[in-house]
Amino acid sequence: MTSADPIAFYACKAEYADLEAQILPLTARVLATGQMLQGPEVTAFEARVAAMAGTQHAVAVGSGTDALFFALLTQNIGAGDEVLVPAISFLASATAILRTGATPVFVDIDSNCALDLAHAATLVTPQTRALVIVDLFGAMADPAPVEAFAAAHNLAIIEDFAQAFGASYNDRRSGSIGTASATSFDPTKVIGAPGSGGALVTNDARVATRVRGLRLHGKQGSSFVEMGYNSQLPSWTAAILALKLDHHAAWTARRRAVAQIYQTAFADLPLTLPQHAVAADHVWHKFVLFCEARDALAAHLAAASIPTMIHYATPLYAEPLFANPQNPAHFPGANRHARTALSLPIHSYLSDAQAHSVAATVRQFFA
Repeated sequence: MTSADPIAFYACKAEYADLEAQILPLTARVLATGQMLQGPEVTAFEARVAAMAGTQHAVAVGSGTDALFFALLTQNIGAGDEVLVPAISFLASATAILRTGATPVFVDIDSNCALDLAHAATLVTPQTRALVIVDLFGAMADPAPVEAFAAAHNLAIIEDFAQAFGASYNDRRSGSIGTASATSFDPTKVIGAPGSGGALVTNDARVATRVRGLRLHGKQGSSFVEMGYNSQLPSWTAAILALKLDHHAAWTARRRAVAQIYQTAFADLPLTLPQHAVAADHVWHKFVLFCEARDALAAHLAAASIPTMIHYATPLYAEPLFANPQNPAHFPGANRHARTALSLPIHSYLSDAQAHSVAATVRQFFA
């Protein structure tokens, strides 16, 4: 690709064009077996996901949202309980809590877009049972302070690593924090399904066993032992995801190269970038910058046919769905993020020429 080629925000079309010759016969082979659900492809994919996360178990499910919901259920979270969750994240990080009957309690974010533990400490009550940490945009925060906080307050940790599949912090891999962690294989993620998909990972065999039942109508063995759900990953989807896992390292390296182009180009501009620690092994699911003139910058880029997005324009505490009475003044980090965040194109099929074109257009805005 050259700088003259259209710049796409996501790589879904380019990725399929690249892998079509492998995906079509692979899909035909799986469909020809007649085992559309719970085939050997699912089991094999689960083993690879567990290895990526450094956990003993992985359970594939129908979506990342279901994985989060199931993770909370395994900790017996329900009506009357409270769960801490960052005020900046995708909606599902909080709606999974609502689905259990519990109340999401929103927490401000720090300069790394991670849950602000100082603010969280002011929100703990006798009803607080767990906290959801979110590895936002492709990077993990230092897990040690989170684990110390959870231990001090006797809270379960649920890690949402949907945006950071394959990331790590020193020797800790994304998905390895807490009792159970959830990821998504939404088509736009670093490993995307041709549809929906997700997985729960854990080192607790009891958690894994329960989730295997929850995803199949509450079935354990030959009996249905509790109210469950229909949340299965199709066999052909698992096969395609496994194929994409073969490309994960190369795709991650490509996104890191694009991120480096941006970081170098923006070093002297009046922009702020997330201050991820050196120890964080970033997979760059998104490249988010912060600009006080965000809307004008987005319009400038759109005029040059460069797509952008805002992740996220409304803090979760302000969403009508939650009807949450928390004080907006308590969320300076989240409010600043919502007002200034802008996501630039970053994916494994973005060429150097295109990345330099994006960077040059950003620089023109400040000239």
